[in-house]
Amino acid sequence: MQRLKIVCCYNAANSVLRRRLCLRGIYVFCEPSDFAASTNLMNIVTKDPNEASWLDPFSDSVKTGEPPSVVLGQLLAASTPTLAEALVAQRVVTAGQAGLVLSDAIEESALLRWGAHLSSAVAAMQPLPSLNADAKSRRERRRYQEMLLLDQSRWPDLASVRNTAFLLCADHKPPEYGLPRQLYSRRTPESLISRESFAPLMDRLISAVSPVEAPTWESSGPVLREALTTIFFETFKNTHDHARSEANGSDVQNSVRGIYSRFYSIGEIEASPIAQRLPTATPAERYLALFVQRDPKPGVRAQPRPSVSGFLEISVIDSGPGMAARWLGERHHQIDHTKQLEAVLSCFQKGRTTTGSDGRGFGLWKVLMSLEQLHGFISVRTNAIHAYRQFGYGLGLSSIEISSGARVPREELLDWKKGLSTVPSEYPAVKGTVVSFLVPMGAA
Repeated sequence: MQRLKIVCCYNAANSVLRRRLCLRGIYVFCEPSDFAASTNLMNIVTKDPNEASWLDPFSDSVKTGEPPSVVLGQLLAASTPTLAEALVAQRVVTAGQAGLVLSDAIEESALLRWGAHLSSAVAAMQPLPSLNADAKSRRERRRYQEMLLLDQSRWPDLASVRNTAFLLCADHKPPEYGLPRQLYSRRTPESLISRESFAPLMDRLISAVSPVEAPTWESSGPVLREALTTIFFETFKNTHDHARSEANGSDVQNSVRGIYSRFYSIGEIEASPIAQRLPTATPAERYLALFVQRDPKPGVRAQPRPSVSGFLEISVIDSGPGMAARWLGERHHQIDHTKQLEAVLSCFQKGRTTTGSDGRGFGLWKVLMSLEQLHGFISVRTNAIHAYRQFGYGLGLSSIEISSGARVPREELLDWKKGLSTVPSEYPAVKGTVVSFLVPMGAA
């Protein structure tokens, strides 16, 4: 069965979001009204009786044991839902620690299709299993990895803007191509760019994927844009400080870190099942559904809301030991989920660090306060924890008063499965950390 390669692009000339489906070099363009049909087509084409269910970012199983194989179509299908692609990449890292087989990339030329998406690029960055790979295959995989990393020097390629963009760091590779110059100015571990330099990087990341460049609530003050940049910088800097080595201090053998952005248009959301607010919806999907404009019921006075063009996702991913593991040490596997969540919260708190240096954390309450003003969303998936917090409409979550007299959101994260509970559910342990943010973007 032939498989479709799904590529999403934004056509700036006529401001029409289109889906581009590529089948062995043949391109078909679909208008937004055909989005649901194209999504169904993707699911049908990529369906496989042996489909790797462990790729489902919200499933209760993670691949363990012998090195798995991955099909590109399955990978892209699993990456479709809201916030899914970075989580799929995390599962690939978790399963690929002993090597990964790209089942439809048995020769070097076939590898070229794997670099266009975060999840598939991360899969291509995994080593081949040592037991069933010949020297030629290993050489081809390494050569492609080098080419993929070197090609990032052209990022972002605005000649073909899509609704996703990413940059990867490979700390186990030579820094002259393992560390992109956009994040490390001299391509050395010591040359991480400053918070001030992150502002133009974030602007480029936004303009590469979003037809609008300002958060919907930016009129509340330029401080919000600065806060969003600071949150982004501090989250990535945390991967630089804590995700390049294991909890025992040894280097991460196959260290992949990255930043990722994606744009979800409001038209896309309105045409999808997200707008129906199904009971099976994830917290992220329920959050997006809050912004879908609906006619008020007779006799009900609706609160005026600004129009939203779409939502910007900013995700930071790493293959390190994970936030709970870093805080608790190697014994984190024996620690219950409540203690792991407490460790994750500790990692966010300002002034607390595991490096022995002065703490430089932005502070979770400041992150939440900025997200509250932006009506945003945060998700954290690390070790056996999956938690979130959202600030859409009509929630009235608890707040506390700080020494200045200001009221700020309570410093807590909610369980992904239980919704409004802070008691963590059981999740399969994953490698590394994914921190994702969703922010409503400008008026239509």
